[in-house]
Amino acid sequence: MSGAMSLWGDCAWHPAVAAWRELAPDAPDPESIEVLRRGQKSATYRLVGAGPGGAPIIAQHARMGKASIERAAYEQILPHLPLTAPRCYGFREESAQLAWLFLEDVGDERYSDADPAHPALAGRWMGRMHTTAARVAAARGLPDGGPPRYLDHLRAGRHAIRANLTNPALAAGEVTTLRRLVADLDHLESGWAAIELACAGVPATLVHGDFQPKNAYIRTGANGSELFAIDWETAGWGVPAVDLIRVDLPTYWSVVQPSWPDVRLEDVRRLAAVGRVLRPLAAIRWVSPELAYEAPRCLVRPVTWLRIYDGRLADAVRELGARA
Repeated sequence: MSGAMSLWGDCAWHPAVAAWRELAPDAPDPESIEVLRRGQKSATYRLVGAGPGGAPIIAQHARMGKASIERAAYEQILPHLPLTAPRCYGFREESAQLAWLFLEDVGDERYSDADPAHPALAGRWMGRMHTTAARVAAARGLPDGGPPRYLDHLRAGRHAIRANLTNPALAAGEVTTLRRLVADLDHLESGWAAIELACAGVPATLVHGDFQPKNAYIRTGANGSELFAIDWETAGWGVPAVDLIRVDLPTYWSVVQPSWPDVRLEDVRRLAAVGRVLRPLAAIRWVSPELAYEAPRCLVRPVTWLRIYDGRLADAVRELGARA
């Protein structure tokens, strides 16, 4: 998890250090602070040299809802599963709205689809998670992570688009693009029973919900390459369709088959196709509120992305139809 900016010198003033001191008063002073990610709603820092034995640690500052789900994953669920996972060093509530979460630093090597070993590694890791999570009661207490979540995304995203179709800053061609997307979402919702039917026969389980290269790291350990998934804010309980988009499916099936003997490789491939339909719905929901901007130049980004997501959604729906 490499960063673009570093802070050197006496960093005791930094809020991440102050929060860490509340949990570990005797921890060494950080040699530096790397700013890994900083946005309006969250920030992530690496405190170099501040962890156990002088190791770096990751400090995440986030809204309470996100932080609470991540805390549950790192403290109550992942330690009880046969998986490699970042260690959680502590959680500190800053206010009713914000919290800090301190995690093991798992390095800088990101998961890559271009390396054939990585999807296979992910298939084994994901298969173990999906087949063993039922033993952990806390996992069942997570928000829904299956198709109902994405039907909600569909409806919320469509509502935001419709609410902004009359924005005078939108060009006529942009309005046409958005109306086409609304029509596609209407059509998908009208056939939602087919989405649910395509998931039939696969057990509900723990779902990461956002498994992609930016949220997965590879580290070489005593047993070879190990995978570490981070950013569990979208974790849930449900049919794990969205988790299968980037993993090697034959490898995954070879792991789950002894525990789920009625699930065929064909079922796994169909479930991954469902995941490719569901994933754009979340993205559409998050981008569509930007259509409320009043300046035309500020609308270029959301309209461009919504056009891309509509194309991906159409391709995914066709693929799923071919597998039905």
